[in-house]
Amino acid sequence: MEINKVEINKAEKTKKGTEILLSLVNALKSDLGPDLKEIEVKDVRIGLAYTGVLLQENYGGVACTPLYEFSGCPALGFSGFLKGKTADKMLELALSENPLEAAVGIATANALSHMLRDIKPENFLPSNIDILDLIKPEDRVAMIGYFGPLVPKILKITNKLIILEKREIESPKTLTLSSEKAREVLPASDVIILSASTLANRTFDELISLRGTAREVVLLGPSAPLYPAPFFERGITAVMGTQIIDPMTMLTIVSEAGGTKKLHKHCGEKIAFRKQINQK
Repeated sequence: MEINKVEINKAEKTKKGTEILLSLVNALKSDLGPDLKEIEVKDVRIGLAYTGVLLQENYGGVACTPLYEFSGCPALGFSGFLKGKTADKMLELALSENPLEAAVGIATANALSHMLRDIKPENFLPSNIDILDLIKPEDRVAMIGYFGPLVPKILKITNKLIILEKREIESPKTLTLSSEKAREVLPASDVIILSASTLANRTFDELISLRGTAREVVLLGPSAPLYPAPFFERGITAVMGTQIIDPMTMLTIVSEAGGTKKLHKHCGEKIAFRKQINQK
């Protein structure tokens, strides 16, 4: 009976859009093993733009704070009880139905991925490829989530860019549609740029299922866990995130509502992982 309960619980989680997160959590647990229960969480900050987690040994990770998912006050009951918890407990939050809790779990996964890169660097070989290198003039590009600075750069390569966004974008520079149009847009796209914020809001699994025959599907943004294998298995061709190189400064920036530009300028650097042709 116990086995059946476990299977039922797994089924419930995967029904709610946590397939990729369950794969990520299980992969990190497998790689870190019993050590995961010994890793202490030193600090957690939930800012207006990003959520930051600091682990022992000075490893930090961030995830987008999904405040727009709430219609009321998003205050959390676990406030005041996160610092000092072990990483295995924090990682489990990635599977939470609450988007803010999920963001804390994803930020923890990001910090753990930094730690694993130091332990097993041969399993996390970065690529120097830029997202613009993946786009051709004839490509139809779909961007899920509005990456403002990237838009004019893409438009210099191709004018066939469609943005899918939940929020209303002020003065968009190209065609912007509601994210509900994904079923119409994504299957006809050659390149899909998928915001890593789709992990916390549980839309990743549905969106990746709509990729059709897209040549490139890129997971982009500081929220992207730098553990590419589970994402490559799901159809992602490149993971482009942010490695936190100064975790203490990251905590300050997160607390002061800093965004992506501040992270890259003061405490992080862009890092990419490219799926090889022979990888499944």
